[in-house]
Amino acid sequence: MEQRKIEYTTVKLDSLQPHPKNVRQGDIGAISESLKTHGQYRPIVVDKRTNLILAGNHTWKAAKALGWQQISAGFVETKDDDEALRILLADNRTTDLAVYDDNNLADLLKALAATDTGLEGTLFDGDDLDDLLFKLEGSVGFVAEGFSIAELKDSFENSEVKNLSLPYNKEQIQTIKQRLTELMKNTNAKSFSDVVWNLVNEAL
Repeated sequence: MEQRKIEYTTVKLDSLQPHPKNVRQGDIGAISESLKTHGQYRPIVVDKRTNLILAGNHTWKAAKALGWQQISAGFVETKDDDEALRILLADNRTTDLAVYDDNNLADLLKALAATDTGLEGTLFDGDDLDDLLFKLEGSVGFVAEGFSIAELKDSFENSEVKNLSLPYNKEQIQTIKQRLTELMKNTNAKSFSDVVWNLVNEAL
C-alpha cells in the first residue's frame, strides 16, 4: 500500500468522537499527567470520513478531562468502516507487542533520577525503578505467576538462600555451563554454586 496522505491540523475537541469500538482501556490519569507536564507532543489520528478517532482515543479523553478546547490531529481517509476498525486494532496491537530493553531502561531512569527533577514527567517513579533493578540485579530471573514484584521482593529479602542472576548471551552460557561442569568434577564440588564460591574465594 502507498503511504497515506495525512492532513495535520488543530481542531475543536468536541468536533471529534472516540471510536465506539475501541476495546483498549488506557490509563487516562497517566496520560493527563503527561499532557499537563509536556503538552501534546504528537497528534491523534482521526478518520476523515467519520471524524472518529483511530489512534489516541484516551489522549482525547484525557484532554477533555483537563478542559482543553482544542487538540492536534492528523486526518486520514479510510475507504470503509472495516478498514477503519483494522487500523484501530493494529494501532492497539503494536503497543501490546512492544517491549522494553530493561537494562537500557534502568540506565536511563537511574540517570534521570540523579538529576534535580528526578523522574518527574516520565510516568515512572522510584518504586518502578527499584522493581526494575530488583529484577535485573540478580534477585529474580523471572516473575512467578500470581506474584507481584513486591511479594517477590519480600520473599527474597526474608529468604536465607538467595539466587544471583548474571546476564550472558547464549554462547557464553553454554561455555560457562560446560566449564562449571568440568570444575565440579575436578574439584569434587557438589554444585555450580560451590564452584563459583570457591573461585571467588581463591581470587582474593
